[in-house]
Amino acid sequence: MIVLLEICKFVLNIIYCFFKLFRTNNDKILFISRQSNEITLDFDLLYQALKKKKKNYKIVIICKKFDNIQKKFIVYIYWTLKMMYHLATSKVCVIDSYCLPVSVLKHKKSLKILQIWHSLGAIKQFGYQTLGKKSGRNHKLALGLNMHKNYDLIVSGSNEMTKYFEKAFNYESDKFINVGLPRIDYLLHQNIKIKNKIIKAYPELNKKKVILYVPTFRKNKDCTIYVNELINVINYKKYNLIIKSHPNQDLILDENIIYTCKEFSAIDLLTISDYVITDYSGIAIEAAVLDKKTYYYLYDYDEYKKNNGLNIDIYNEMPQCAFKHASDLFNKIDNGVYNYEALQKYKSKYITNLKGNSTELIVEVINNWCEVKMTDVLENKNN
Repeated sequence: MIVLLEICKFVLNIIYCFFKLFRTNNDKILFISRQSNEITLDFDLLYQALKKKKKNYKIVIICKKFDNIQKKFIVYIYWTLKMMYHLATSKVCVIDSYCLPVSVLKHKKSLKILQIWHSLGAIKQFGYQTLGKKSGRNHKLALGLNMHKNYDLIVSGSNEMTKYFEKAFNYESDKFINVGLPRIDYLLHQNIKIKNKIIKAYPELNKKKVILYVPTFRKNKDCTIYVNELINVINYKKYNLIIKSHPNQDLILDENIIYTCKEFSAIDLLTISDYVITDYSGIAIEAAVLDKKTYYYLYDYDEYKKNNGLNIDIYNEMPQCAFKHASDLFNKIDNGVYNYEALQKYKSKYITNLKGNSTELIVEVINNWCEVKMTDVLENKNN
């Protein structure tokens, strides 16, 4: 397998040499995401801000999920070649996940790569932290794929979270900027507007307290029984329950009882929620932006900690808010007492920038990179 990977990387780099013969456009910015087939929220906010900053920017956005590469190999090759061409002709590339062409190819000196990741923080371990673990990648395979290589800067949500990002991405602290993601600005500035839009679509949500449940992705694990336990303990005379399952994990849900609000994202639904229930998902950090009462349904805590690993001790960080049983969790919600002190400590620890200018700060980095000419790059190299 490793020998085959090395051959593939060699072939890709040979092909890439021809793409690199094309001239670099100093105003061209490439966005790549494997998280969605549509433009992501963070990319969209950056796109709008960049266009406002400079109309001449040529922005290319490639958002493509690859669920089954073996069955869609030809399609995968097409998109890989497309990415390679744009990488060879762009000045800046922004990504929010691992991207094979970004990490395995030898790029022009002029290309700058910014990893913004798709979460404000990492409650659960990922990347190099999980190599060799049951839920992580094979160590040799990850090294063969050059996992998370070639980044010039990585965006983090806080100084504290950077400590974990350093291990997950395998970079030193000087490669990180703790400015947060554009989605923070979105929540801070658009909160009321988003909430009104949801109420207009679902007016009944405004008649009772709203509980939003956002579970994390669990690979090869059927969570139906635990989700149903939560569904069955809710008092629907007092509460509405919205469940937003992970995009990569299908849950069979009875929409006669609960809401899924498919046209709205989990981030949007934070605005209308009175209570947020999650587990190891970064949505907990986003909920803290809006001071939402957040609870943790940790029915598989010991198993998850062993097979995947956690960066944050949730029971310690959020006392009186973490539960293994759905009935205990709901009883805590229903009694009306919440540990706000723990939430505020959590918020200040894991979100460094709440000024509402995260988008502006990231755009400034991209803009500065675009203004650096190739002659400056060569001069710095020689010095």
